[in-house]
Amino acid sequence: QSTLMLTSLGTGDFGYYVCGVSVTPINTQYITGPMGRNTSILVSVHSISLTTSGSPVAGQMHTLICNGTLAGNSSLIPVITWRNATGVAVINGSGITVSNGVLTFNSLRTSHGEQYTCQSTQSTFNSTITSSTPLTVQIPPLIITTTAVPSQVAITGSNITLLCNVQLDSSVDSTVMVTSTWTAPGGATLSGSNPLWIGSSNQST
Repeated sequence: QSTLMLTSLGTGDFGYYVCGVSVTPINTQYITGPMGRNTSILVSVHSISLTTSGSPVAGQMHTLICNGTLAGNSSLIPVITWRNATGVAVINGSGITVSNGVLTFNSLRTSHGEQYTCQSTQSTFNSTITSSTPLTVQIPPLIITTTAVPSQVAITGSNITLLCNVQLDSSVDSTVMVTSTWTAPGGATLSGSNPLWIGSSNQST
C-alpha cells in the first residue's frame, strides 16, 4: 500500500491524482504478466467565502453573501444555511430574506446586530464547513433640537431652562444609553440629566 498525504489543501489543489504501479519479477524468467498500471482519483476541495453588500446602518438594506464551492466537481452544489449566534437557522420573515446563500436585511435594525454563521454542506461526501462574520449595526445620525423655557431672551436675575431634545430613528429597537453634555459660552462643561431609554423616542436632557 502506498500513501500520499495531502496537507493544508487550497482551492488550487483539486484535480485528478494518479497512482502508477509496476511489478518487476526478481531472480526468475518464468513470470510474466502486466508490468504496470495507472489509476486515478479525483480530489475536490470544499471551500467557502463571505462577502457583504450595502452599509450596515440601521434603517438601510444590508446583505450577507455566502458562496460554497466544490472545486474540481462543479456538478455538486453545496447547500447553504445561515445561522444566528445561538445556532438557529435564519429563515424568511420580519424584514429578512434568505435565498441561495444570500441573507438580506431589507431594513436593518439594531436588534439584528450579532454574529452570523454560514454553513456549507455537501451531503454526497458528508462534508460540512462553516465561516462566521459579525454584523455590527451603526446607529443613524441623531436628530437634535434645542429649546429654552420660558424664552431664549432672559431678564437679568431670572431663571431659564434649556432643553436638548434627542430623537432616534425607529430602526433603533434595542436598549441604548443617551448621554448629553452641556458646554457654557466660556467652554466650561455643565452637568445635565442622562436618561436610559429603549427604542426611538424624544428625550430631553
